[in-house]
Amino acid sequence: MGVKKLRSVFIQHALSLAAAVFIVIAVNVGAYLWCVEQSLIYSLSRVSAAIETAKENLRSAEPLTEEDIPFLCEYALFTKDGQYKTGTIAPEKGISVWNVCMENGRPGDHPYLYTVIDRKNDVLILRYRMTAQFADPTLRSIFPSADLLLIGVILLEILISLIVISFLFGRYLGKKIDRLLVVVHRIEQQDLNFEMQRSRLFEVDRALDALDHMRLALKQSLSKQWYDDKLRQEQLSALAHDLKTPLTIIRGNTELLFETPLSAEQRECAEYIENSSLQMQAYVQTLIEAAKSWDSYRPRMQKIHMGSFLQELKKQIDGLCAVNNITLQWDCGQSPEYITADRDLLMRMLVNVLSNAVEHTPQGGTAAFEIRERDSELSFLITDAGQGFSDEALKHATEQFFMDDDSRSSKFHYGIGLYAAASIAKKHNGRIILENSAASGGAKVTIQIPC
Repeated sequence: MGVKKLRSVFIQHALSLAAAVFIVIAVNVGAYLWCVEQSLIYSLSRVSAAIETAKENLRSAEPLTEEDIPFLCEYALFTKDGQYKTGTIAPEKGISVWNVCMENGRPGDHPYLYTVIDRKNDVLILRYRMTAQFADPTLRSIFPSADLLLIGVILLEILISLIVISFLFGRYLGKKIDRLLVVVHRIEQQDLNFEMQRSRLFEVDRALDALDHMRLALKQSLSKQWYDDKLRQEQLSALAHDLKTPLTIIRGNTELLFETPLSAEQRECAEYIENSSLQMQAYVQTLIEAAKSWDSYRPRMQKIHMGSFLQELKKQIDGLCAVNNITLQWDCGQSPEYITADRDLLMRMLVNVLSNAVEHTPQGGTAAFEIRERDSELSFLITDAGQGFSDEALKHATEQFFMDDDSRSSKFHYGIGLYAAASIAKKHNGRIILENSAASGGAKVTIQIPC
């Protein structure tokens, strides 16, 4: 079977409809003529012929009886001056019949025709319908006009034929278009390894060809993207493993420091180093797990006491602020007593963003941390006094490996800080909002998560 064009299919169904109309008309007209031949239907010409045949008898018959009247005719007998005498036409309608035939001179008045026969002592008026009629009185009472019934049946059968052929045409096109929908659905599901099935309809096959080109291009693009993602994961994993060595050295030297005589201030600094190195080790382990499969990483949700959590967070940030001579504005008055979250991820996210804020705040400047609770949503607002986000960073800073301009980057940044923070917020059904603070002129990061 060759490939068809849509116009050919349409013409084929149109010809089928024309053939169906011809068959319907031929069959019904043939049945009508057969009924006329078998005297099941009396045509108008047959009634007129019967009247012409009976005229001489009707003029001379005395007395005139109903048996003398031709079949399917009604009659009224009048005196010469128009007085109703007898007949099958009701007396009350006799006057109107006389007026139509004798005074107005009309041979018909819809739906009737009239024949006037002048007799010796009176006038006979015959009335009969302008259409063919059934011989059977029951059918005649239901369908007064056989012609109108024929036209109605033909129109009804043509309508049914039109509906059937339209249904077949629609089903044919539907099956062809379903091929398109199947292909679109598979591409949508990123199932790109399949053989394109032809529809044998030219227009649909052209659309399938276009979808096939798109499938191949998308497959090539996704393959590159998957390769790049895998490479990034390997880079992250390698970076995380590389971090273990300097962290181990830092912890080892910190433990050695505790074995030497230390002043109170020195011991406090050593504790900062030890706690930070332990936390960095936890981050490195999380980074290794995330590099393996971040999408499948499941947060370990637990009930967190916000008082102790914020106290630990402030202790870490205070150490960073002290090193950089930064003032930290701390406003946690609106924080709830408990929230449900992954404690380690939440700590990592806030420390990450706060560390960025401290780093980008000039020496002697002020960074701010604020908590707000509204409509069962907890917002962490972190603001620095630096140069703020560039327009490019406002759009892409939460993307993995994004590197901002020199104003907010350094050789030690790998473009994963805000990306990690945004990922953690998303895993808590929250979001991260980047903007520039109108008050300080620096960057402002808002993290929103459900309480």
